This record gives sequence, C-alpha cells and structure tokens, in this order.
Amino acid sequence: MFTILRISAPIELLLVESQQFFNDYQWLHFRSLLLALIITPYRQTTTGMCKILSFGAHRTKHNEFLIDCMPILNKVLRFYAMLILHKLYKRGCPVTCIIDDTSNRKRGKHIQAAFKFFDHVSNQYIIGHQVVCMVISYRDFIIPYAAEIYQPKSTTSHYPVKKKTHIAAQMLETFSPAEGQKVYVVADTFYACTEIIQVCRKSNYSFVSALKTNRIVTVDGKRQNVNSFLRRVYNKAKNKKRIKLSSGTYEVLSRTGSLKSGGAVKLVCTRNLSHCTVKVLFATDPALPFDTIMAIYQLRWSIEVFFKEEKQHLGLKISQHQRVEANTSAIMLSCIAYNLMIHVFINEQREKGCNITAKTAGAFNVQIMKTNIRNLVAIDSVQNIIEIQPSISRNNLVKTIKKYLLAA
Repeated sequence: MFTILRISAPIELLLVESQQFFNDYQWLHFRSLLLALIITPYRQTTTGMCKILSFGAHRTKHNEFLIDCMPILNKVLRFYAMLILHKLYKRGCPVTCIIDDTSNRKRGKHIQAAFKFFDHVSNQYIIGHQVVCMVISYRDFIIPYAAEIYQPKSTTSHYPVKKKTHIAAQMLETFSPAEGQKVYVVADTFYACTEIIQVCRKSNYSFVSALKTNRIVTVDGKRQNVNSFLRRVYNKAKNKKRIKLSSGTYEVLSRTGSLKSGGAVKLVCTRNLSHCTVKVLFATDPALPFDTIMAIYQLRWSIEVFFKEEKQHLGLKISQHQRVEANTSAIMLSCIAYNLMIHVFINEQREKGCNITAKTAGAFNVQIMKTNIRNLVAIDSVQNIIEIQPSISRNNLVKTIKKYLLAA
C-alpha cells in the first residue's frame, strides 16, 4: 500500500460535483479524508487516516473539520445519494426507502450522546450511540441517504432532543423522488408509528412494516389486538394461499382493515412452512398485492447487511471523538465513502459496456472495490513520482517507491 501523494484524477472527477458545498480549505480535508478512509491499512480513526497522507494539515485540523462541517457533510451525503439515483434512473422502477437504527459501542461516558442501553446483538448492556439511518434500495443497489445520532435526554449536548421516530420522519420529508416514481418505505415494528405513517400518506408513499401482537386492528368491524385476530381469523381460515418467494414457501392470508393509529391498511398474515411463527405485515396502500408486500418487506434485511459492511470495512463504529458533531461527521464520511465506491463500480461497468442489471449489481463488493481503489492510488502514486522527476534512474525510482510504501 502507498502513501497518498495526490488525489488521483478518476476519483477527483467523481467528487467534483460535491465541491460546491465546500470552500478550498474544507475541500482539501474532505477529499483527502474520504480517500484515506477507504484505503488505509490502519484503523479508520483520524490518526490512522492521517498516517497515509503525505499532504494536508495535522490531525487536529482534520478533527476541527469534522466538528465544524457536520451540516455540510449531511447535505453532501444526500446530494451524492440523489446523484447516484439519477445515474441509475430507469422509468417505472420503484424506490424503496429502508429505515433502521444500529448501535456503536463507545469507550466512556465522556463522549457526548453516549448512554447505557441493551444491545440485542451482544445480548448485554453497553455504553454507546444509537444511529438512525435511512438507505435507498434501487435496482438492487443499497445507497445510504441519511444518518443521525440519537441523543437521549440524559446527554449534555446543546442540540434539541428528538425521538428516533421523529428523526426518521424528518429524513423521509427531505427525500424527493423523480416525478411519477413509486416510493415504498420499509421499517421494523418500532418505526410503525403514527408520525411516520402520516408522513408517508402526506407524500403518497406506501409504508410497509410488521405488527406486534399487542397492536389494535379493526377487521370486519371487530376491534381486537393482533394476537386475537390470529386466533380467531387466521387459525380458522380455510382459504389460505401458498406462494413461493425467494427460497421459501409461505402460507398467506390477507385482509383489509384499519389500525387504531394508522388508518386503512392491508394486513398480510404469513408463515414460512418450515416455521411455526406467524408474522403479520401491513401496508398503508390497501391496493398492493400481498406478494408485493412480502417482497418489499424482505428488502428490510438489506440495511442490516449494509451496517455489517460499513462496520467491517469503512469504520462506521470506529470514531471515538468526544464531540457528537465529530462522531456524526465520521459516520456521514463513512456513508459517502460507500456511495463513492458504488459510483466507481457503476462507471467501471459502463466502461466495459455492461448494462446495470440485478446480476451486475450482485457483483458489487465493498472489499473488492477497496482493493480496486487502492490499486488506482498506487498506480497514480508511481506516475506522480515519475512526473516530478522525469529523468530519475531506475535505482532511485525503486528507492523513492520504497520510501512511500506502507506496511499494510
């Protein structure tokens, strides 16, 4: 792996449209940190990223950039996501917005917005952040759109306290699809609340989620909870349908009804034949076919895969800054890096003459793209050495290259 001697031209061209948001000083920090985040062999902290930069300021200046430019990076992330959507645009292809939150463990209580909560992954209480994210699933690509750290009442930050559902609703309000484009919104049971449903109805989006067994529904004029509905209707029904979806076969029963806090909905009771548990899905658009509702809800798992890739390869959970602004900026920088790799992948496929299909999108891999960008930077670094010293001898060229090599 090479020390970055300059920003290579192909990467610069992909980022140039984001330059409008920054001044010259901020632009230097943004593009250098973004590229260093992708290719660094060290931990993706500010110190680790600065180790491979042969230009730019001290790490404290980079930290100041992360603290001061949180609102700008928020705009850049959304702008870049919409830019990729525009590049992938295909008439009649719907957009699916997926909302969920993830936990990031932190080392101490001195970090702003860090609090103690139960982590379902590690099955224990941890001190850390809860990050609300919204990603867009479009033509089999997952495109991060927005991210924000949830701040409970116990923290000392000067920012106003907002519920996680309110944060998610605000993210949805900022999204603007192409004219006439169908939009689905998917979330787990926690985000199946009145506020988000109202935003979806106002924007003419179709909201799809699951229901807990204690939620109140009204079906055929009878008001009951979901558990009672399953006992009285689903277990006794004889007209259940069987469909194959993905790799499983499901037993399905659909009914129209209304939620106490969500208005008219379509309920879909579904059970995988290899399991005993019945899951109740609902959609705010009663005209949606039940198989479409099930297919849309299955897309929700893709945000979990996104979180795993971000944490493993792009340092989503690495940042240990004391200020909440710097931690939020680090998260957004990680999401922008993910979008950059999608952008590079799309350009590579189109240069090869390949159409963007489901099979092509399935070939996208974060680890492979990181390797490709590392190779691009290494080649550009060697070319830069030759350009600076055109008459350099072979031995001196080898010595100069060794000077800029890192122990990966």
